[in-house]
Amino acid sequence: MKTRFAGSGVKFFLTIGLACLVLIMLSLPARLRAGELVTARYLRAQGRKLVVKIIVGSPPPPSLIVIQNLPAGVAVCSSLPPAKFVNAAGGKAKWLLREVQAGTIVVRMSLDRAVSTAAIAGEIRYREPKSGTMVTLPITKP
Repeated sequence: MKTRFAGSGVKFFLTIGLACLVLIMLSLPARLRAGELVTARYLRAQGRKLVVKIIVGSPPPPSLIVIQNLPAGVAVCSSLPPAKFVNAAGGKAKWLLREVQAGTIVVRMSLDRAVSTAAIAGEIRYREPKSGTMVTLPITKP
């Protein structure tokens, strides 16, 4: 009888542990579950303000490059963090984010005129910390 109870307790704790692991995996963004280190999506993708949410896994890449493509002639008036490069004539802005930590990064930008979701596109570039492979992924639209 004592052996049976001991086995039942072990099975119970293993079942609880497995259930917790499944819940943790389901709570991760789909791309991180699939092995992606970084995911990015627009929280706001139209009008005069654009907001990009970037989720960085662990270990984080040392830096991220955020590239925002806009219609030609649309200028970025301000951004947080500040953009490293803005070409309004070409419709492009770039950010170099250094010393990246695991967690969430938000990039906000104010434009000189309103844009539609269909008129914008963005991407994130980074090097995989382990392999050094350059990864480019699109910023997902809502």
